[in-house]
Amino acid sequence: MAGLLFSCPEWEASETVFCYVSFRDEADTFRIIRQALARGKKAAVPRVEGKHRMEFYYINSMDDLSPGYMGIPEPSEDAERRAVPVKNDLMVMPGAAFDRSGTRLGYGAGFYDTYLSKYPDCRKLALAYSVQIEEKIPPEPHDIPVEMIITEKGMIRCSQDSREIR
Repeated sequence: MAGLLFSCPEWEASETVFCYVSFRDEADTFRIIRQALARGKKAAVPRVEGKHRMEFYYINSMDDLSPGYMGIPEPSEDAERRAVPVKNDLMVMPGAAFDRSGTRLGYGAGFYDTYLSKYPDCRKLALAYSVQIEEKIPPEPHDIPVEMIITEKGMIRCSQDSREIR
């Protein structure tokens, strides 16, 4: 999956990659975060800071992370390292399921929808296994869709069409 991401124009155009830190059975993001840093991009990862609230913080390496909310690796809270996405920054989002129109079913806490409602200009994509792609997920009014889904089988560009591209 990471190889497909690295070939995307969205990856090339981004100066900062906002990326979840994979946990348990989620699609692995460690390679993505390391590659962003190796390519001279900034990497920002989330930290839960309250009910339905998270913020992103810049990191310099995976060593900047320690177990946080639900045991998920998080950066420490440091106001000077707080990151805010802008146009062309890339947001790599997790999820339980997705459909080809970009509707995302999260894990129920609303962290990403709440966060992205404040920062709508960044590019939004998801990593998922092909078994996580559903025919149709009924969207909720507050849902923030993804523009692209990358699976082990290919890319789905949600905002352009619903065909899988290899």
